[in-house]
Amino acid sequence: MQRLTLLIIPGLIAIALFIGISTFDSIGNQPETQTELQPLDYNAYSEGINTVLYDIDGKINYTLQATRQTHYNDETTEFDNPLIKLYESGDSRWNIVANSGKISALEAESGTSIQIIELAGNVEVHSLDSFGNRMLLSTEYLTLDPQLEILETNDAVTVVTDSLQQSSIGMIGKLKLDEFTFLRDIRGSYEQATN
Repeated sequence: MQRLTLLIIPGLIAIALFIGISTFDSIGNQPETQTELQPLDYNAYSEGINTVLYDIDGKINYTLQATRQTHYNDETTEFDNPLIKLYESGDSRWNIVANSGKISALEAESGTSIQIIELAGNVEVHSLDSFGNRMLLSTEYLTLDPQLEILETNDAVTVVTDSLQQSSIGMIGKLKLDEFTFLRDIRGSYEQATN
């Protein structure tokens, strides 16, 4: 009886090992099913882009440069390190840089589609007017309507010129009119320029 037990135990161990190894191999070699594959949610990707957009009269409205761009199936586009130049009378008057950006198409009340550019992370708006006066606006988040040239933010914003330093929470900037409206917690200082 002991001899029979000594023969049965190694046989059972061998059978168990064979079944275990066979099961392990069959699990590891199964092809992926269709339900496990995820479809891509973007339809275009590019690096080092430089785009020029024109107004209705064929003049340059603005340019957009970025180190990377991804266009998604929902018609949004995301950018890394965007640089936007808004043009006035053929010259780049406003330059905007940020860490990232996103263009979304929104439906206007008139039924037309408008594009809004959202900029985030170290957003800076630089301006140099025809008299050589510099302006720097900085914030962490900003929206831009490139057609109407309107900037908006609800975040903290700072504007610095040669003679003015202004800060607030929230701002609306109408670039075509050189008009900035600061919304709340407004602080500023003005220093007369010396000749």
